[in-house]
Amino acid sequence: MSLERFIEKWTHEDYPPEKVSGPGLEAVEARFGFVLPGDYRQAVLAHGLPRPTIALLDGILAADLDFPDVSDFLAPEEIVRLTDDWRGGGMPDHLVTFAHDCGGNLFCFDAGPGADHATVWFWDHDDGSVTVAADSFATWIERFCSVEPAGDDFEP
Repeated sequence: MSLERFIEKWTHEDYPPEKVSGPGLEAVEARFGFVLPGDYRQAVLAHGLPRPTIALLDGILAADLDFPDVSDFLAPEEIVRLTDDWRGGGMPDHLVTFAHDCGGNLFCFDAGPGADHATVWFWDHDDGSVTVAADSFATWIERFCSVEPAGDDFEP
């Protein structure tokens, strides 16, 4: 599974992934009236929520890749709180956040009626733009797994 590879590659063993419960995810679904994508649900229930190190951002910068890093995955209670907060701060009401980048921009699922809930969306809080980050959680995670660590001589 790609989240397992992500954890092995981009987290520190002293900071293991945070466990997630099925009832916690169900509370998110009930609050926002949609079903979380199956690949996301399966991955976080099996492996937890990783806390990536700065090495991922360094790898992205060193390779001059054109996509944002992920710096934090949100626990169910954080998903609810941050989604509610950001909806009041300009994020479209149909989005539900589950992670953010180093700049505080959000990765989201679309909870709108009839929406493809599998797609990962990126909401930029500076300009309000919403763009597709990946067609699924698994594809999104795999992108980070394909990044190579920056060399020892890399300086951001």
